Amino acid sequence: MLIDSHAHIDFEAYTEDREDIIKRCQDKRMKVINVGAQYETSKFTVDLAQKYDFLYATVGLHPIHVYDEEFNIEDYQKLIDDKKRVVAIGECGFDYFYIKESGKSIEELKIKQKEVFLKHIELAKKNDLPLMLHGRNGKNGEMAYKDILEVLKEQDCHNGMIHCYGGDMEEAKGFLDQGFHIGFTGIITFKKKAEELQEIAKMVPMDKLIIETDSPYLSPEPYRGERNEPINVEFVARKIAELKNISYDEVVERTGQNSINLFKLR
Repeated sequence: MLIDSHAHIDFEAYTEDREDIIKRCQDKRMKVINVGAQYETSKFTVDLAQKYDFLYATVGLHPIHVYDEEFNIEDYQKLIDDKKRVVAIGECGFDYFYIKESGKSIEELKIKQKEVFLKHIELAKKNDLPLMLHGRNGKNGEMAYKDILEVLKEQDCHNGMIHCYGGDMEEAKGFLDQGFHIGFTGIITFKKKAEELQEIAKMVPMDKLIIETDSPYLSPEPYRGERNEPINVEFVARKIAELKNISYDEVVERTGQNSINLFKLR
């Protein structure tokens, strides 16, 4: 089954035509994991998952929002308990790209993001749910993926997915060694500056590889630059098939089963 394992159809980008986006997913007979980035969007993902049985929710506070609101474990626990549609915690992790926008020093940002990341890990362990991890390196060489790996090792975490992978080959092997799945988006289809990522995709075993869109962002070729949507995960699957020299149907089947197993989809 075709599964988009990381999308944001709760975002404002779909306010005008969200039902159309959802209908196209239904017509495709696919499943979508809709990812929360703040409390209100997390709540919305749960509400959507209650309404549509092919949608699933994650709840969390994106690292770029750690100064916008507090991460209250009790509030997020209620979202997990109330609807029984939450399949992962996050997205969470480290993002060092928007340092100037935060108005904080890199040292302050790292401390705060780690504090919130640890709360996500606590919540995930309490509920036996996988982590939906986010990483983005800084513009001046700050290493988000390296720091995520250090925390995972410190906290003995082995369950989850690093989404929209953007680290290097060595770090990818580190996530695999830690037991994590690796997610690839439309970036892998780009004709320029995607060569390293494509080599990493070739290396990742099929039983640890997951496909996603990160909609409304990162539209694959041939729609690069346009608003993305979950049905475009097909193009990610086709690129993986090309890189792995296997059939498109095999990629759909195996990545779909990986998501079903990891997130316990039903």
